[in-house]
Amino acid sequence: MMDLETMAKNIALIPVILEQNTQIIEWQKKRDEELTTKRGVAKFLGKSESTINNYIARGLLKEGYHFNRKNGKILVFVVNAIYEFKEELGKGIAYEKVAV
Repeated sequence: MMDLETMAKNIALIPVILEQNTQIIEWQKKRDEELTTKRGVAKFLGKSESTINNYIARGLLKEGYHFNRKNGKILVFVVNAIYEFKEELGKGIAYEKVAV
């Protein structure tokens, strides 16, 4: 069983942990907002914007799943699909899905 001094120290840590958690959530939101743009996706994947265009042209990044078009022109990427795509790239799966 925990003594009162240890319990008090642990309770005192709660505000610190909550603040750190809040900072992590804010950082994640900012990162996710950046992942909606081609530039942000390129940076996240460690690729150039022209490579992202190539992935789209080859069908590796699919409209309606990985991105949508705003006003028929502006690409808006889907954050969760980009996370999934990065994981697939790391495993080599993304390249296998499309015949070259």
